[in-house]
Amino acid sequence: MNDLFSSLKNKKWLKIAGIVAAAVLVLGGIGGCIGHTKHKAYLAEQKSIAEDDALIKQMAYTLALDTFHKHAVEDVFGGTGEEVADALVNAGIDTVEGVNNRPPYVEITDANRAHFADIQSVLISPETGMVEVSVDIPAKALPVSDDGYYYLFSKAIYQDSISGEPIAKIEKDTDFIAECNLNYNSAQSRLFDKFSIALRINNEYVEVSDSMYITNPEAKAAYASGREGTSSKKGLLVYSELITSGQLEDLGVKHAAYNVYTSLICNGGGISYTYNGHTYNFNAHQVGLYDIIFSRLSSRGIDINAIIINDLSNSTLTYPSSRGGGATLYAFNAADEEGVNYLAAVASFLANRYSGASGHGKVSNWIIGNEVNERTVYNYTPYMGVDEYAKLYADVVRVFYNAMCAVNSTTRVYVSLDNRWNMNKSDKSFYDVKDMMDAFNSYMCAYGNINWHVGYHPYNYPLTEAKAWSWGRYDSMVSGSSSSPIVSMRNIHVLTDYLSQSSYLDNDGNVRHVILSEMGYTSSRGQNLQAASIAYAWKIMERNSHIDYMLLSRQVDAAPEVAEGLALGISGKEGYTAYKYCGTGQESTYVDKYLGVIGISSWSAIQNPR
Repeated sequence: MNDLFSSLKNKKWLKIAGIVAAAVLVLGGIGGCIGHTKHKAYLAEQKSIAEDDALIKQMAYTLALDTFHKHAVEDVFGGTGEEVADALVNAGIDTVEGVNNRPPYVEITDANRAHFADIQSVLISPETGMVEVSVDIPAKALPVSDDGYYYLFSKAIYQDSISGEPIAKIEKDTDFIAECNLNYNSAQSRLFDKFSIALRINNEYVEVSDSMYITNPEAKAAYASGREGTSSKKGLLVYSELITSGQLEDLGVKHAAYNVYTSLICNGGGISYTYNGHTYNFNAHQVGLYDIIFSRLSSRGIDINAIIINDLSNSTLTYPSSRGGGATLYAFNAADEEGVNYLAAVASFLANRYSGASGHGKVSNWIIGNEVNERTVYNYTPYMGVDEYAKLYADVVRVFYNAMCAVNSTTRVYVSLDNRWNMNKSDKSFYDVKDMMDAFNSYMCAYGNINWHVGYHPYNYPLTEAKAWSWGRYDSMVSGSSSSPIVSMRNIHVLTDYLSQSSYLDNDGNVRHVILSEMGYTSSRGQNLQAASIAYAWKIMERNSHIDYMLLSRQVDAAPEVAEGLALGISGKEGYTAYKYCGTGQESTYVDKYLGVIGISSWSAIQNPR
């Protein structure tokens, strides 16, 4: 052994140190010994760093000598052995530096437990299909626990805490990626789960991070359907019996809205659909009618916006506390296992059926519910705080989003909101849009930002007001600031400005898509006022770069609405002609004549647009 050291005296000590450390690596010693020794030292009266270093150096020294004794020095440094030596040197240097710079250990306390680990993202790998959970440890320290691992857990959307066994374990580090199987479209699917990190402390699993959902379900999509209607911002809530009448072509409509009712597709059978290990039955007759409507619209190059509405009072699809409420529409259910499973199946079925690949038509945009900030009529639930209410709806939107985007990567999912922006009333029948949207966005961002978009209803206030530009005694209800009680077409820039804030941007750093998914003006006080209001709204919408298109409500009058003073249909009216020529080369003849009705000399007098 002494002869061996004599032969090494003239070598550079750095190279020797590298090979010493590399020898330990080869024998599988240092990585495990450091963590194990450090952890045990901490638990056994916290041995000093110096003692640990001495122990590590002694281990490396002994193991390296044994390696050198087995292999002649000339075999390591001579001939082709030089390349092997260089590789060992580099690995050894990295190991020694890692030992010297290893992170400190810290105890887990009540103060640091909840956010000790920070989940940066939860993504489906396009290459492997695995779920990859990227984790950073802000303290850049290693936690003291029962062993040398972090543990990955998944929780259902309706679960608040971890249970059962972990789905993966990862050696402790200051940043790492944990992986697990997605199990797509199986009874063990994790597409709708949220993921968190835990440690084993005192023989129990303890969460040490927030939870986060998968944010790129499109990585699983089999379809990437093209989008229609990009040549125009003109849309309409269509009447099915007039789709083949030629009116849509005559108007130049490129965007259509149509309601899909859960009571119609979920009651009855004829179509079996298996999703996540369960089989569901959908009404073949009603689905067949939607097939006809959507295929006819698609064949005309019209972009379809399907509004999914829950009118089932007593159903697994309905939020448990909302059942039997006697309302018009009900909140969807993402609060229990059966509800999430059924909701996801409906979403997946619709996305597959109307992907454009099966001949049944193509739906590009899905609007979840109707004016959901109105809780008593259109999204019934018992009263709760706005944060809880927004979370309930956000969970529903996430189920629809993940299920649908996992089928068709180009699908857009929209939230539906009315015009009551910031009224600050004590009336608990509805939530201000601004308050609900803030709570919704905050929750979405905290648990995994997805690219949800906004379907807004910029009606006049009150709805029976015929003039889009003036409301008489209600003019004080609208202003250009974010505190405006109402946001209508008069100040629609308040909405798009608000959504332009950095906190509201989507995952790509863009302003979320905005569509005016329902809007209209009554002709009850004169067809010329309706036509002028349509022209006024068009000009404002057309010049706002953040608004994709408007969906005018409606093609024909609805008798119950007419009884309330809301003759919103345009078919056979002056408003039809005005809308037809909006955005065409004949605006000066058919649209500009309404400048006088509005009381302005040119459209540039409208100061609203952004």
